[in-house]
Amino acid sequence: MWIRSAVMLFLMVLAVQSQGPIPIILDTDIGGDIDDALALALALQSPELDVRAVTTVFEDTEGRARVAWKELGLYGRHDVPLAAGAVETLLDPKVVRPAPAQFKVLTPQDTLPAGARQHAVDLIITTLLASPRKVTLVPIGPMTNIALALKTEPRIKEKIERIVLMGGSFDLLIPEYNINRDAAASAIVFNSGVPITAVGLDVTLKCQLAGSDLERLRKADHPAARFLVQLIELWQGGRADRYPTLHDPLAVAVAFLPSLIETQLGWVEVEYSGTTATRGLTIFTPSADVPGRYMPLFPISTRLPKDVPATTLVAKQVKVREFLDLFVERLAAAPRRQR
Repeated sequence: MWIRSAVMLFLMVLAVQSQGPIPIILDTDIGGDIDDALALALALQSPELDVRAVTTVFEDTEGRARVAWKELGLYGRHDVPLAAGAVETLLDPKVVRPAPAQFKVLTPQDTLPAGARQHAVDLIITTLLASPRKVTLVPIGPMTNIALALKTEPRIKEKIERIVLMGGSFDLLIPEYNINRDAAASAIVFNSGVPITAVGLDVTLKCQLAGSDLERLRKADHPAARFLVQLIELWQGGRADRYPTLHDPLAVAVAFLPSLIETQLGWVEVEYSGTTATRGLTIFTPSADVPGRYMPLFPISTRLPKDVPATTLVAKQVKVREFLDLFVERLAAAPRRQR
């Protein structure tokens, strides 16, 4: 059953791609880990995608938006609407942390346009409702903005093609950051009924750049690549042997090239009311029997009940080298708008 469902979803994706570039909204906590900036660059450099909006989430969302706006400018994409979003998670108190190291790229001239003063949730809703074609959401940070949009305007569910998210840890059974940071919002997203492809730590941890990959980026002779290298070096913090793991870029790539991963269809439950050790766990129940499967923290049925919809494809395997080559090739190339 799950194989037939997965094939149907794959065929649906192919049908969507045949209509032209896939419209997406990228929701990001850019400025913390380096992979968000790299994911934005990959989205802008991929002709298969039409970036309709970029929104930022968690803590200093205005600072994050300024970093995103600077990057959009280097790629000649100040036509992309941008908005800062939720500063706090749904249930947790506000936490004030030092500015991320990547914020050092910002200058007094890196100000936001007037149009960026609307809230990210409003931009997500208006972009979806105004689109004649269904849009794919690509959240690569905590799910707060997406959950708020779904709750604020339920009609948007009919305008969402699918959600391709970086989040979760389905075989490792550890809380993953994006899900754990706002577990309540994550639960809302996974329970929304919208088709989801979850690209979790199980596969993204395998996708780490090597020294030769970074060297190709350093040799790229254009300002956008130099900007990314600068961000990487700030993130490295003087540790030249610290190489980025491409968690978020893999989700972006899967949005237009689903064949990069092997998936299994089922249902995801997010633990959001438990102890610190269990909060943020993503418990996956496949829609078909998995012999011998047992989760010691959460012993559950190994088969999804008939009344529970299988709405989530969970990544199980990834074609690592194919993805890394695609990523480096596109980021080393000159910005598409400037060729």
